[in-house]
Amino acid sequence: MEQENVYIDSFNRNDKQLYFNQIRGVITEINVDTDWCSYTLNVGHENPRLVNLSLKTAHYETYKDKFSVGERVMIRFFLTSRYKHGRWHTNANILEILVA
Repeated sequence: MEQENVYIDSFNRNDKQLYFNQIRGVITEINVDTDWCSYTLNVGHENPRLVNLSLKTAHYETYKDKFSVGERVMIRFFLTSRYKHGRWHTNANILEILVA
């Protein structure tokens, strides 16, 4: 019996991948640029660290009034990597931001 896809995501149109990474933390910084924006989270308990996740500016418009610095959030994301100029570059791309 085939399982029905009940996960609906406005950013991801892929029906092959149902599960994504997620991280919880407090927003410490929001960077806005012309093409890409990013949220920086403070995550961890005993060994806190900063994690930066990015999204396109068009998607940022849906979240800019909902979340601000100091709020605790959960972010669903996926990783992408590319090889350029002899180095690997990896990005954490935001799919969805929720209140934690």
